Amino acid sequence: MSTFEKVSSNFIPVLQATIEQYVEPATGMRHIHMHTEQAEMVFLVAFPTVPEVSDGRAHILEHLALCGSSRYPVRDPFFSMLRRSTATFMNAMTYPDRTVYPFASTDRKDFFNLLDVYLDAAFFPNLDYLNFRQEGWRHAFEGDKLVYQGIVFNEMKGAFNSPMRALDSGIASALLKGTTYEVESGGDPLNIPELTHAMLKEFHASHYHPSQAVIMTAGNIEASAVQEQVAERVLSKLSGFSERRLPQLAPAWTAPQENIVKIPSQEARDDEFGLQFAWLMGESSDPIAYYHAHLLSHGLLGESSAPVMRAMESAGYGRPSDMNGRDAGIRQMVFHIGMEGLTQEQIADAHQRIWTALEETAEEGIPAAVLHAALRDIKYSQREISSGRMPYGLGRLLHALPLAMYGGDVMDAFDNAAILETLEQQIEDPEFFKQLVRELIANPTRLTTHVVPDSAYFTDRAAQEDAKLAALQARLTDAEREHIVAESAALEAHQQLPSNSEVLPRIRPGDVSASPRPALPIPPAVDGAVAFSIASNGISYANVLYDVSNLPEASWPWLRLYTDLAPELGVGDMSFDDASAWRQSMVPSFHIGLEAIPRPHQAMRVELSFSASGLREEHAAIAAVLSAWIAKPRFDEEERLAFLIESLVQDKLSSLAESGNRYAMLASAAPLSPTRRFDDIVGGPAALPFYRRLQQLSKISAGLQEIARELDTLHAHIIAQAPTVLCAGLEQDGIALARLLELPAASVDTAVPADTEMPAPAALPLANTALHATSQINHCFVSWAVPGVHNPDASALAVAAELMTNQVLHTALREKGGAYGGSASYAAGAGTFTLSSYRDPRLAGTFADFGTTLDQILDGDFSQEQVEEAIICVIKGLDKPHSPYAEALTAWNMQQRGTTEAVRQQFRSGVLNCTLAQIKDVTRTWLKNGQPSRAAFAGNTTQDLAGLEVVDLLALAS
Repeated sequence: MSTFEKVSSNFIPVLQATIEQYVEPATGMRHIHMHTEQAEMVFLVAFPTVPEVSDGRAHILEHLALCGSSRYPVRDPFFSMLRRSTATFMNAMTYPDRTVYPFASTDRKDFFNLLDVYLDAAFFPNLDYLNFRQEGWRHAFEGDKLVYQGIVFNEMKGAFNSPMRALDSGIASALLKGTTYEVESGGDPLNIPELTHAMLKEFHASHYHPSQAVIMTAGNIEASAVQEQVAERVLSKLSGFSERRLPQLAPAWTAPQENIVKIPSQEARDDEFGLQFAWLMGESSDPIAYYHAHLLSHGLLGESSAPVMRAMESAGYGRPSDMNGRDAGIRQMVFHIGMEGLTQEQIADAHQRIWTALEETAEEGIPAAVLHAALRDIKYSQREISSGRMPYGLGRLLHALPLAMYGGDVMDAFDNAAILETLEQQIEDPEFFKQLVRELIANPTRLTTHVVPDSAYFTDRAAQEDAKLAALQARLTDAEREHIVAESAALEAHQQLPSNSEVLPRIRPGDVSASPRPALPIPPAVDGAVAFSIASNGISYANVLYDVSNLPEASWPWLRLYTDLAPELGVGDMSFDDASAWRQSMVPSFHIGLEAIPRPHQAMRVELSFSASGLREEHAAIAAVLSAWIAKPRFDEEERLAFLIESLVQDKLSSLAESGNRYAMLASAAPLSPTRRFDDIVGGPAALPFYRRLQQLSKISAGLQEIARELDTLHAHIIAQAPTVLCAGLEQDGIALARLLELPAASVDTAVPADTEMPAPAALPLANTALHATSQINHCFVSWAVPGVHNPDASALAVAAELMTNQVLHTALREKGGAYGGSASYAAGAGTFTLSSYRDPRLAGTFADFGTTLDQILDGDFSQEQVEEAIICVIKGLDKPHSPYAEALTAWNMQQRGTTEAVRQQFRSGVLNCTLAQIKDVTRTWLKNGQPSRAAFAGNTTQDLAGLEVVDLLALAS
């Protein structure tokens, strides 16, 4: 019986939700419930995790908690439930100061199944020693050499690819010294081997208790039903009360300080230095401080005409840092302003430019319209029902969670109406924003970081790791060596054990609907526009789509450049900074996109889209912005064009290692699929030479004029086509918005008929490529060409991918190989089937495992239950709910792809009735007898590359 007591209940009209707060008096456990009519039911349990060292204990515990528990002594219940549940979301996340275990499902039975598993995993995990060695770290021998292995160990090697992560860590170690934020919560691979199994168990005992826990739920479910299960499964066994752990507060300084931070770089060029200011601000749980910092960020840095942003972008060198703005994800907010892409000689001037802009703003202020737009954007984000990988309800809960963890009022996260009213009054005072800037300037807790590129960043770390291992190996006794070998053998035997998953609940194919969820009907066009009536919560959306399929392949990278540059340039008679300020004052959201759309029995459609959205009372503003940018973007501002191109190129160069996974995927699939080839040419490794040429052209006026002519010609071609207009909103709002659009008339003289047959692109040879940039990890891919969703084999291919992931690749690549991820995927739209690994310490061994995977499927005697688990994995992907606007776009996109209700039903029926024989048949036909295309991102080229030919990414790009 539940002993939770209701503390409050508040209906929030803008969210159409009731927020209920409860507390369990004996332990202090909190429950916050957001009751809505949303289809997805969401749960999370969160614990404050405040490590004092960088050995990754919070992160490794997050992994280990999901590796078997008291009631579910299964080797891997989390991954087992991924395939036994129709969950629309399952995960666990380690933040710098908290660990969260969330899930979501649209099925009530499934929700409570998962609740049982998650509660047992969080509060009563087995924390098995061998699982600790698998998930965290272990010693092993590769031949005669002692090495480190472990899933988290390798995951974090991949995470350290990010220059921004290194910068953030370097700033936190100084500005937040003496707090948990000083250490690497995910774990530094150089420190992870310092963690022992006993330390991990003690950390769980001290941090994972009901007195520390916050549970949150959302959806059309009763809070009492969740509380009864929590009481039965947890509170009946764990009691006691202790003060909730809080992250420490960093002390204020009496004077600013400076430090130097090295970040990873492929070349360490002379122009890769940086300068970063970081101020320690108020607590993020203080709503006034939180929104004041938001306004400060918006006013100083929000767009190109903002004073500090303008000062940085107009310097004639460097570019604004990717870190700029307010960081409110921890207990004390941090405010960042800085520049990157500097030479050492430019740092002093960059410092002066930023500081002068701050001082001038403190004297002159900013236009009131900028602050009104900032508050408008807050209202927009409060109303918008978002859609994506993360469920809408979970996003709302995670936004409120820090307030619950830090002792704030969670209602401030759900209902900001009163705060917005206060802010509306404050911004009417011309001195308000000036005072915010004066306080920032006067704040002595300010760190000035000098950012230094380090081309030896990864090799130095590898050398430190090798030195530790060599020293350890040199002093190993025979007994210690035998112990390592025996432990490796014991772990391998443990990994071979059957999963025991029969003790876990599951959803069977017979439990789900035999029919697909009906697509939203597409209304007939009215005055040339398709307008959807959706429950948008007062947000209106407009899309203007242009079919540019008749442009040749050589134009594709120029199309992507157009979409990247046009929003940052002037329009009509407005310069880029005037246009930016005007657009910000008009709409909260504007985007230009580019997509290749596969179509059955036809060439793919290449579509360029202009989209904007805003509050329903601002239709005229939405229409004005779209009409202006479609009519006449400006490409004649040479200095601006040069700055934007240089920024794009430098972003490509600095993210080569971070982009390695996507680059390898595209290199593998591009020879097999027109849409993947398109993606490669506009944004994959095939695009790097284009950006290299752009950089060369942008160095001289004649080159910039050539770029401008290309973009002007492209724009003329785009608007010569007859557009398709899609709008959506409440009731008749979509129609009303569409009628306000003023679009250029299509030119019958220049437009090419949409059904004109374009020559087929030349066939590419199958890939056999190792893309290289310096890193400590690899990403491996092998792909085959397979039929799309209209083919009867599509269903079995989709189920085969899940069976391979669940029964072969997860064990071979993650558990044994140490990769953070290993999976098979069927991309029906692209027409590809792929085996892949992510953040992988191996390369040749992984490709060897890929080679045996097909044989294991063809020769394996898999049970009906294992096949049904794979079926459920496919079905839950089909049944994931979308936001109202995403439902409208999904219906439209299915129509464009020729995915009729009959096709959807054929595919779903094929999945639900799929047999092992069919899986083996499609595996043999399309994969075993097919031609594989192989590519990898290789962090170093001294390893065994499995016969792949090296392509240096840096050489392609610079």
